[in-house]
Amino acid sequence: MKIGNLNFKDYAAKKPIAFSPTGEFLYAKDLAAEPRLGLGSLFALGAEQQTKLTLERYDLEPDFSLAIIGAGVLSKDEAIEHIKGNTHIGQELVQAEIGYCNELISSLAAGGSLPVWPALPPFPVIPKAYWKRVVNCIWLILKTRALFCENTTDGVTTPFANYRMKYVHPEFSAAGYMVIVLKGIDDTRANFIPQAKIGLTVYISGIGHGNYTTYTGHMGDHILEVCKYDPAEVKDKAIHFLSCETAGQLGPDTVAKGAKCYAGYTENFILQWDSPSTPAVNEFELFARSDSTFDINMAHGATAQTAYNATFAAFNAAIATVPGTVAASYLTYDRDHFKLIGDPNTKILPYRYVKICFPIMELEKESSLALAGDLVD
Repeated sequence: MKIGNLNFKDYAAKKPIAFSPTGEFLYAKDLAAEPRLGLGSLFALGAEQQTKLTLERYDLEPDFSLAIIGAGVLSKDEAIEHIKGNTHIGQELVQAEIGYCNELISSLAAGGSLPVWPALPPFPVIPKAYWKRVVNCIWLILKTRALFCENTTDGVTTPFANYRMKYVHPEFSAAGYMVIVLKGIDDTRANFIPQAKIGLTVYISGIGHGNYTTYTGHMGDHILEVCKYDPAEVKDKAIHFLSCETAGQLGPDTVAKGAKCYAGYTENFILQWDSPSTPAVNEFELFARSDSTFDINMAHGATAQTAYNATFAAFNAAIATVPGTVAASYLTYDRDHFKLIGDPNTKILPYRYVKICFPIMELEKESSLALAGDLVD
């Protein structure tokens, strides 16, 4: 059903999105016909009215499940119980729904063209010369590394990890990066430390559980925790984690310790698992594709700000695909809590130069160079 510039599923068109001045529910068709009815923010409503609107919208949504990265999966009935009980999660669900309704009202009033998925920039060009000589020094070009920490041993994170390994990792390989993947039982801090400290590692990313201070891997292993890591693990790197809350404190902490930038979420990342009533739309993929836009743009040589803007645009395109639905509510919520911290001009490249000058006076460096090649008399 088309209302304004949006194509609603029939059940979504029947969901209220606001209240009239006399307290009756208002629907998308009402707001599209008379935009003035939508003036004012729904956040100005009392908690009781916000809860009433949310519960009515949930009641009209076909059966669904919500996944919260870090808290597990909630059924529709469990989500409703949280809302009725005014729990912390219930309050978060109400805020997400009210925030989306505000945006939907504005979208119906504005009209215009629908947002589209952002285009990718071309891959960066790797110089053809692999070495050059200057006086008594040689410059070599070495491949840089993208380090991925993918939690594949958890029911909520595994689908994202599989998506990322299928669609994100190959983009880095195609760009010329050496891709290092810690997954399964190898997704631990003990394995992370030596890979992160290598100077050729320029990008760190992954899917895992988290909280404001910590990003975790296999069985909750603390891969990065505020004030509990060597700054060399993050120095000069761009970082993006798909996890709950880590942009709250962990992200700023990594930047303070030398990371070039950090992209992540300040609150819970919540998504709708695929709904059996809408087989034509893969709701999970809308969330996965939106978040992965940041990684893929960085692989293509975009600045962190450009990658962030593209991710924001990707969420907008995903939201417009499923107007009025629970999926749209949480795509909006996740988008609004996605933050970029650090230098917006950060770029990564699939190569770095190493300068070696002769004679090498440091025994350790000379030994390393001898081990790297073949000694000939």
